[in-house]
Amino acid sequence: MSKLLIPVDYSENARVAAFYAAQVATVSNHEITLFHSFTSHTNKFANAKHLVDPTEVEAHQKMEKLVAELLQEYPSLKISTLFDNGILAETLQKQEIKETYQTVIMGTKGVTGLESVLIGSNAYDVIKESKIPVLAVPKNAIKLEKDTIGLLTNFKPGELEVLKQAIPLYGKDFHLQLIHINNKDLEIKLLGKKLEDWIEEIISETGIEDISYIVKSPSYFAGSREHIANGIHTIIRDEDIDVILITKSRKTFFQNIFTENIVKHLAFEIEVPNFFGRVE
Repeated sequence: MSKLLIPVDYSENARVAAFYAAQVATVSNHEITLFHSFTSHTNKFANAKHLVDPTEVEAHQKMEKLVAELLQEYPSLKISTLFDNGILAETLQKQEIKETYQTVIMGTKGVTGLESVLIGSNAYDVIKESKIPVLAVPKNAIKLEKDTIGLLTNFKPGELEVLKQAIPLYGKDFHLQLIHINNKDLEIKLLGKKLEDWIEEIISETGIEDISYIVKSPSYFAGSREHIANGIHTIIRDEDIDVILITKSRKTFFQNIFTENIVKHLAFEIEVPNFFGRVE
């Protein structure tokens, strides 16, 4: 049984993520660890050995309440708790996190932005720096939905690896919607053959057989790189995609087609859970 790490700051966004993670864990046989990070901003007593910060006491009480609420809803769920000092983005770079946890599941502010739900941490930095995959959950993701999962693809091995990273959470019983932007303006016949071969490879490597694809030309995005993220959100809505898988690597499609600002924009406007897979 592997573990999921759930950062919590006791906000409603974090609570939504915790309950979403509980649903994932229940169907995928994972344990969850609820993690609260004290920073110098919140823990003013960090260097005073003989004093107890009242906010630390309050944090432990709130954690106990959250655990009780989760167990009331999901009595078979295995939950542990973890408290630490430091900024989350830095904590997730530690090797022991990579060795212990499979995925970080964290709440976001959804369409109002990913700027921070954890004091002292920029959530984009968490996504960028984490050594393990990060599943960003918007505040509207009350119920686990996984009928259709989308994968941004440019036929790279790393994308297949990210799909494999998501399978332990979501299983294989879903429709996989491949999303390709024909940035090189390949001929339809040649592109169709590449997609067919890619689908065969996915089936062979994962066992997922319910797969379709959608292809968009750069003109779909109004001829401007700044419109790419908005266009992808439109595709997500039009195709009724429940979760979108994004490959996070300097050498992948995601970085080749987007500037860093576009990456941020896509993250800031989360409408469905975004799974940011990790590829070395």
